[in-house]
Amino acid sequence: MSPRTDELLPAPVVRVSAEERRSPPDGRLTTALVLSLSLALVVFVPSLRHWLMVPVTLSGILIGVDTVAWFHRRTDVFDPRAYLGLTGFHFFYVAPILQVSLDHWSPRIYDPPDWPNAIGAMAVLNTLGLALYRVVVALPARRGRRRHRPARQLDVRAFWWFGLLAVAVSFAAFGVEVAMFGGLSGFVEVMTGSYERPELAGLGWFLLITEAFPALMVAMVLVRWRSALARRPGLLILLMTGLAVTQFFVSGLKGSRSSTMWPVLLCLIIIHLLVRRIPRRALLAVVAVLLVYMYGYGLYKSAGPDVLAVANGTRSVEQVSSATGRDLPTLLTGDFGRADVQAVVLDRHLHGEAEPVLGSTYLNAVTLLLPDALLPYHPMSKVEVGSVLLYGPTILESEHRSSKVYGLAGEAIINFGPVGGLLSFAVLGLVVRAVRRYYLNAVHRPDLAPKLLAPMAWTLVGIVSADLDNVVFFQLKYALPLVVVVLLSRRLDRGSRPAVPQVRPGSPHRRAGAHRIPAGR
Repeated sequence: MSPRTDELLPAPVVRVSAEERRSPPDGRLTTALVLSLSLALVVFVPSLRHWLMVPVTLSGILIGVDTVAWFHRRTDVFDPRAYLGLTGFHFFYVAPILQVSLDHWSPRIYDPPDWPNAIGAMAVLNTLGLALYRVVVALPARRGRRRHRPARQLDVRAFWWFGLLAVAVSFAAFGVEVAMFGGLSGFVEVMTGSYERPELAGLGWFLLITEAFPALMVAMVLVRWRSALARRPGLLILLMTGLAVTQFFVSGLKGSRSSTMWPVLLCLIIIHLLVRRIPRRALLAVVAVLLVYMYGYGLYKSAGPDVLAVANGTRSVEQVSSATGRDLPTLLTGDFGRADVQAVVLDRHLHGEAEPVLGSTYLNAVTLLLPDALLPYHPMSKVEVGSVLLYGPTILESEHRSSKVYGLAGEAIINFGPVGGLLSFAVLGLVVRAVRRYYLNAVHRPDLAPKLLAPMAWTLVGIVSADLDNVVFFQLKYALPLVVVVLLSRRLDRGSRPAVPQVRPGSPHRRAGAHRIPAGR
C-alpha cells in the first residue's frame, strides 16, 4: 500500500556540506579574475578601449562573487542566489562586452544613441544597482518570535488523486484543442505555420490548461516512485527525455522555447530536492544541451518548417541563420542579454525624449488575462510604450510593434525613470532573499510539499531579465497547476507524531545513509 502522507516515508534530504555553510568566498579572487579578463580584452579588442569597461567590470565583480561561490561548491547546486550569479555574470558583464566588441545592435532602432556611451551609462546604473542588491541580500534576517503554527504535511495519496484529476482535465483540454484543428495533422500544420497564429487568439486560459499535463505527470511519478528512481538514474534520464519531447509537441511547436525548457528545468530541481542529488557536471551538460536547443529552436521560430532544409542537407545552418537573423550573437546578446535595449530606454529618459508612464505596463501585466467584458480598458502595455521608444512615434501608424523584453531594470526605467531602474535592484534583492530562504528550508526539511513548491518559487529569480507580464504568465503557466495540486493535497498535522522518524547516530539506518544525499559534490 502506498503511504498516505510523507510522515510514513520520509523524502530524501539534500544535506548542505560544512564547506557550503562556511563564510562567503573571498571577493579578492573574483576581483582578480574579472580585472584580468577586462584588461586582456581592452588590450586585444580596440573597440573596448572605452570608459564603459570601468562600470561593466565593476558590475562583473559585484555579481561574479556568487558565480565563484558556485564553482567552488560553497552553495547548493540550485541555490537561487548562485543561479542569479551565474546568469547575471553574462547579463551584466559578458553581454554588454559582446554588444560593443561585435558591434551587434537591435535593428531598425529610431535615432540610435551613441552606442558605447549608452551602454556605459546603463552599466553605471547596473553597478549602483548591484551594489544596492548586495546590501539588501546581506542584511541580517529578522529573528523575532514566531508564532507556532501546525505544519501541513503532504498527503501522498491525495496528491496522487488530485494530480490524476488535473492531468485528466488538462489532457482532455489538449484533445479538444487538437480536434479544433482537425486532428493531429491539422494541429501540427497550424502550430508550424504562421508565427502569428490568429487561430489561437482568445484562447489564453484554455491554452494554459492544455499544456499543463506533461509536467504534472512527471511530478506525480517523482513523488510516487522516488525511492525506485533514486536507485535507477537511467530511468530518470528517460523520464526527463520523455518530458522534453512531450512538452515540445504540446506547446513547443507554437514557437516558445521556454515552453519546453522551463518545465524540464523545474522537474530537474524537483529531482534534486526529492529523489537524488544532481552533480554540477551533469547540470552543466544539461545547460549545454539547452543552449543548442535554444539556438536551433530560434531558427525554427523564425524560419518555421523551412529549418528542416538543414536536416535535408539542402541548406546550411549559416544560410538559415543569415536569412532569419537568428545567429549566435543574437542568442548571446538578445536572448540572454538586454544591454542594447536597456541602453536605448535609459538614453531616451536621460535626454528628455521619454516620460515615465508611472506603472502603466505593470498594471497592464496583472490584468493581461482578464476578458474585455470585465475590463474594457487596459492600461498602456510595454508593447505600445516600447514601440514608440525604440522605433519612434510614427510606428503606431504601421502594423509593426516591438516584441522586445526589457528586463527588470529596463521596465522600471520605462515606468519610473532612472531612479526606478536603480530601486528595482532593491526589489531584486528582496525577491532573492525570500526565494533563497524558502529553497534552503526545502533543502533541509524532509517534508515533500516544500520540495515541490520551492522550484516554482525558484523561477522568480529570473525577473532580472524578464518583464512583469512574462513573470505573471510564467507563474500561471508553469507554477500554478502544480501549486494548486500540492495545496489541495496537504493535511493539517497538529504534532501528534514527528514528521520524520527519529534516527539515532550510529543506527543501521544512519550508517547506510538512507534517504540522505550529500549536496554540492
